[in-house]
Amino acid sequence: MLKITKSCFCRYVFVITLILFTVLVNDRHLNGEGNVVPMKYRKVTLDNGLRVIMVEHHELPIVAIELLVKAGSVHEPGGKPGLAHIVAQLLREGTRTKESLEISESIDFIGGSLSVDCEYDSSSVTTTALVKHFETILDLLSEVTRFPAFNAKEIELHRDKTITAILREKDNKASIAGRHFSEMLYGEHPYANPPIGTTKGLKAISRDEIVQFHKTHYLPNNSILTVVGDIDYEKTLAGIKQTFGGWKRGEVLPPTLPPVPKIDGYKIRIVNKPDLTQTEIRLGHMGIARDDPDCFALMLLNHIFGRGPASRLYTKVRSEKGLTYGANSGFAARKLRGPFYIRTYSKNETAVETLLVVLDELKKLKSGGVTKEELASAKSFYVGHYPLSMETAAQIASKVIVQEFYGLPEDYIEKYLDNVMAVSMEDIEGAIKRVLDPGNMVITLVSKSEDILKEAKALGEVELKEL
Repeated sequence: MLKITKSCFCRYVFVITLILFTVLVNDRHLNGEGNVVPMKYRKVTLDNGLRVIMVEHHELPIVAIELLVKAGSVHEPGGKPGLAHIVAQLLREGTRTKESLEISESIDFIGGSLSVDCEYDSSSVTTTALVKHFETILDLLSEVTRFPAFNAKEIELHRDKTITAILREKDNKASIAGRHFSEMLYGEHPYANPPIGTTKGLKAISRDEIVQFHKTHYLPNNSILTVVGDIDYEKTLAGIKQTFGGWKRGEVLPPTLPPVPKIDGYKIRIVNKPDLTQTEIRLGHMGIARDDPDCFALMLLNHIFGRGPASRLYTKVRSEKGLTYGANSGFAARKLRGPFYIRTYSKNETAVETLLVVLDELKKLKSGGVTKEELASAKSFYVGHYPLSMETAAQIASKVIVQEFYGLPEDYIEKYLDNVMAVSMEDIEGAIKRVLDPGNMVITLVSKSEDILKEAKALGEVELKEL
């Protein structure tokens, strides 16, 4: 006879519940016109400065909790890239009272999940479980966030693991291109490095610096807590106050950031990787911040230009020219201005030709704009796609916390599709004029340099880098 343990049974129930939730969610979040139904939520700030957002979501007995802390890579001291990332990763690797294995077993026993993440502007801890385990995951979230042990052995394990992951990127031409592109675009600014850090930075980080970073940034008045699920406001708030009310506030100091380099003309770098027969191409310029008033217009514009197989970029370089199997673009909107980027690749012998085609398409977009039909098609995509991004309580929690973190309007989620549909041709034209700058670009080519150097020099001065 098959023996089913309590932990296995709980996980089974949890998985089935999530499946049912996914089936029901689309109807839950859309009204008859396809708009997102306004969510019932309550926002409270505790005496210690912790911002709390609670969202009722009663279809299934699930609760998701996300704690966001303004402690991303942008907050790292100079010369320590990767510090915020390793602090975040160590949160679940032991506390003052629990070993790493105990934390994992506690989550596994109730069939829940606990994850950590570190981005440029923030770090976060997210936990999900059946609502009957709310107190358990709330207590655990509080403990891992507030009282990490930062065990010396765990620090070294994560340091070695992260450095190994970075070194492996030397075999990945896309990762190489991304790192060099960001470095060229941002210079000494923290956005120049991915949150995971650099080998040099990680080797230089001490335990004392890890402890100090946590002490400085992991504060209630520097954090946002979001709870989404089958909850009762009053009971939930009472639990939060009991669990997080004793968290002591502290002084929050904004990061001191160096200026971003000015790009004049084409700034070209070839990263030599002699074993390559295909060239990785990355180009772009400064984009927008997440709260930019043209965010919706630029989102639709990017969909038209470089998002997916039906986009202008893909159609031109893949379908018409046959130069590549992949090409896309994007606006990486962050707290501060993120990049506008274009990614593609091609055989070494056609790499510069591909680059010229991409630049030409971007210039056509700058001078000619888009058609009404293209705009209507882009809007239609987001009307169908947006509800799919709210299929779980955790996804909703993430959207709510993003809304709060970036200072977006309180009805941002509910009016998202209204804002999409409100974008006019004039809005698109204005965004193109203000943001797109095809004449001033950072260009990174990862390739066998001798195959492309001569042609690349025809575009302007080329910096040659060895791996």
